[in-house]
This record gives sequence, structure tokens and C-alpha cells, in this order.
Amino acid sequence: LGCAVDGHPTPNITWLYSGKPLSLRHRLLAVGRILQVLNVSDVPDGEFSCLAQNEAGSLTQKTSLAIQEYRWSVDKLMACSASCGHKGVQLPQLRCLLDGAEVNISHCKEKPKPALQPIACNRRDCPSRWMVTSWSPCTRSCGGGIQTRRVTCQRLTAKGSSVPMSNEACAQVSKRPVDTQNCNRQPCVEWVASSWGQCNGPCIGPRLAVQHRQIFCQTKDGTSVSLDQCSALPRPLSTQNCWTDICGVHWRVSLWTVCTATCGNYGFQSRRVDCVHVRTNKPVLEHHCSWRPRPANWQRCNITPCENGMLLREGEAVQHRGRKEGRAIS
Repeated sequence: LGCAVDGHPTPNITWLYSGKPLSLRHRLLAVGRILQVLNVSDVPDGEFSCLAQNEAGSLTQKTSLAIQEYRWSVDKLMACSASCGHKGVQLPQLRCLLDGAEVNISHCKEKPKPALQPIACNRRDCPSRWMVTSWSPCTRSCGGGIQTRRVTCQRLTAKGSSVPMSNEACAQVSKRPVDTQNCNRQPCVEWVASSWGQCNGPCIGPRLAVQHRQIFCQTKDGTSVSLDQCSALPRPLSTQNCWTDICGVHWRVSLWTVCTATCGNYGFQSRRVDCVHVRTNKPVLEHHCSWRPRPANWQRCNITPCENGMLLREGEAVQHRGRKEGRAIS
């Protein structure tokens, strides 16, 4: 609060509240010309005055203080949640007020909200009305089916119980709902596939030959429709791997030849490896069998140390062993 006085010599300023010296927490600024109240919540409505005095005389200025605070109000009720029956309640409507006028509710967010107690309302018997159950599943998934539901006339009491009533009691209030309706009237459709086409491919491996076929969507009577109408059904394959006669090949191996040595590190033996057709047993180009591991066509053999560090012919080796054992060899 400011005390707008001036004079010469400088007047001495004294602040009063309701005609009495200040007892509330305050601070004086600008040589007493400004009064700062430190906690407005402690100040009741009243009158502040400043007294300015010097040799020339005195002057008093007064100002009234009115404290306005935001507050919650619960003086109004919301609409009842039900027009009849046993569940109707009303909640007090929470409003934010300033000096009796409603303001945005955000101004009161710092204030503790009052407890709201629901109030029972419209607790009375309801008029007779039609009650319906859920629709039953459709009798057909396509092509037109029927589904039903149960329709009864009932009255809900203030105690929460449903009392059966005659159909005439409800007919006076509203028209009876239907209990049967058509459903799934879209035409029945299915995927139809043509015959598989020719099996084509290089057959370098069992799964590289493929064949194709066309897929159609049509109604049960054979009428073609857009593919979208069959989208809910599992779609048949339009491409698959296949096996042609030219793919029936395998590696054919002959018997191993006699080892080139009876001992030592240099003996080897070989055999013939051919790619042949399974049915005709005739050789074909080797790359047709390349998807299978090719068998070895040679290998080392008789890798055992030779006696006296030299290679012996087979007959000499037998005689040498016979002499060592003391037997005559004929």
C-alpha cells in the first residue's frame, strides 16, 4: 500500500490498521511511504490509514482492504443418472467461485476439494418397456441366413427387480422390436484353381523346377467375381516346386581298381564316377548332379611300412614271410 504525501520538511509517516498501530507482519519501504503486508491471509477485511506529520501540520489518507479468495462451491446438483429404477444418483456440481462469481476451475486447483456424496434420485418404478437379448449367430455364413432374439415386456422396479408384463402394456408405449432378421446376405464364394502347368526349370537341385496355375474367385454357381470377395478364405498356392523326368539323376560309381602298391606311401586306386539318369541309366552332363556331393574317384591304399625299406612284389613278399616262419612254399 502506498501513502502518496509529500512535504517540507519531510513528513514523518505512521501506519494504522482500523485506527490502531499495526500488529500484523509488515515491512516499510521508501522511508515509510510504502507498506508491504507479508501475509495477506492473516489480514481480515478492514481499513488501512497513513498519518503524515511535520511542522506544517498533519494529513491522513485511508484505504479499504477487501480480501477475495477462490473457493469451491457445491451448491448445485448434476442431472440424475437415471429417470427411474434403482440406480439413479446425483452428484454435487463442483464450481470455483471468486466473490460469488463462477470462474475457471483451474483457479481452485490449490484448494482442497470438498468430499462429494452422491444423492439418490428418481428411485421409482419404470414404465413397462421392451427388453431384447443379443442376436443369435447367423444360421448361414453366406448366401442369406437368419438370426433371432428374444423380445419380452418387463418393468424395472425401484428395488431393482424386473417384473414380467403383458405385451399390451409395452405396446401402448412403443412398437414391439423385431425378433428375426436376415443376415450374411453376401453370395457364397470359393477359390477355384486351374490345372497345374508344365514343370519347367534347370533341375540343378530338387527344388528348382516349378509349375504354375491360375487362381480364380467365383460364386457357387460359377460366376467369377473380384479376388477381394474371397480374401477371407485361405488362398490356394499358384506356384509350387515339381519334379520332372529330367530331374531324376544320381551319381553312379564303379568298383575300386586294385591298389597300385602293396605297401608304402604311394599306393592308390581309382573308380569311375558318372552322372546318370535314374530311369534310363544313361550318362548325362555332370552339372545335372552338381546339387549332390560328388563321390571321390580315387583314394590312397595299403599305406603300411614296407620291410627292409624297399617295395617288394607280391610273390616275393609271400616267400619272404614263409622263410621267416620256417615253412616251405610250393
